[in-house]
Amino acid sequence: AQNPGIPDSLALDGHGVTGIVLISLLVCLIPTTIGALLSAIGIAGMDRLVQRNVLAMSGRAVEAAGDVSTLLLDKTGTITLGNRQAAEFLPVPGVPLMELAQAAQLSSLADETPEGRSIVVYAKNAYGLRERRPGELIHAEWIAFTAQTRMSGVDVDGRRVRKGAATAVMKWVRDNGGHPTAHVGQLVDGISASGGTPLVVGEVSAGVARVLGVIHLKDVVKTGMRERFDEMRRMGIRTVMITGDN
Repeated sequence: AQNPGIPDSLALDGHGVTGIVLISLLVCLIPTTIGALLSAIGIAGMDRLVQRNVLAMSGRAVEAAGDVSTLLLDKTGTITLGNRQAAEFLPVPGVPLMELAQAAQLSSLADETPEGRSIVVYAKNAYGLRERRPGELIHAEWIAFTAQTRMSGVDVDGRRVRKGAATAVMKWVRDNGGHPTAHVGQLVDGISASGGTPLVVGEVSAGVARVLGVIHLKDVVKTGMRERFDEMRRMGIRTVMITGDN
């Protein structure tokens, strides 16, 4: 029986073309047509992503994004602001908290790193210590932070104050005849175990070297990151944080 919806033949340049030939031609052209459209579709997808501040390097990347099930994210600068900030001063037994705060601020005045600046700001906001400038202290010798020493500080009025990496400052205290207590190690280990960064504050005054306490630096998570991760989970995308920090 003939299909009434398909004519036996169609006139094409004076030649009859059967419906079967026309359908066969259409089936053969569909793949090539789709192939020709893929580039245009990819460019359109890239353009829509650019409008949302997302840069796709190719149309293939746009296509592959639909199959993403796990997203690996670097922590520093992506999830966090990238600059660790002072969050707490922890004195050792026998040292008043205000004394540690003053020493932490004083030893950070010559530290131009974001972490050093945050210590000065935290001492001002949390303890009401006025932010001083290095030029205000007469006859002071300032020690700027370097990657080699991993410490910063100041020598003034017969007192030497240092702040920096735990191993560096505790070695400095020992080299000057001091003996850091076991409590210092416990504070350092506790901060590291919680994912923070510990900085030790030490001083040499009247010939006596000692550790005053520890500064707790924290990474600050960017605003809205939790909500973005929740949205990704609803989309079925698992997020993994990659970091070399504690």
